[in-house]
Amino acid sequence: MRIGVWVRRSVLGLGALALIGVFALIVYQRFSDGPTGPLPGGPFSSGEVVSAPVTDWAPLAGDFEFELVGEQSSRTAGGLLVDGNLYISCDLGFIWSRLPDGLPKNMLHTIWWFKTWHEKALLDGRVRIRKDGRIYSGDIEHVQDPQLIAQLKSVLEEEAAKFFGPDALGPPPAQPPNDIWFFRVHQRVL
Repeated sequence: MRIGVWVRRSVLGLGALALIGVFALIVYQRFSDGPTGPLPGGPFSSGEVVSAPVTDWAPLAGDFEFELVGEQSSRTAGGLLVDGNLYISCDLGFIWSRLPDGLPKNMLHTIWWFKTWHEKALLDGRVRIRKDGRIYSGDIEHVQDPQLIAQLKSVLEEEAAKFFGPDALGPPPAQPPNDIWFFRVHQRVL
């Protein structure tokens, strides 16, 4: 009987410590200089601010960090370069739900449950993008044009197929979660 009580208390104690650890990590990240991997972070406190107009978005294509200025929170994202314009995608099931079962799909599904930045960006689209120690100020605008969305989806599917490996993506999902939002980046000149 005593062993059962001891085991129960130990499990509860470990669970409480795990919750405290998760809470501490979230608080730490909120005040950190940017995101850490998939964990959102605080506003940028380091980096060289670029004030010259951007004439070529190509160096920002691929992975970068971006901060929602109004929220003072940052995250890691991928930028797509299409027709000379830079787009940020917010996968709401269009790509991750097509991955084979396993850790990447489970991790992206978990992130999806907590993802709200795209809705906050509709209210205040001011962003700062940081890549290679340089910070670019801008605004993001939700893409509404169906033809452009189709084009961006196609480009993203090609990139995802390369990233996750051949034959990794299944057919486009018919049931939710199956959405994706795209935001076009416009530079804000300081």
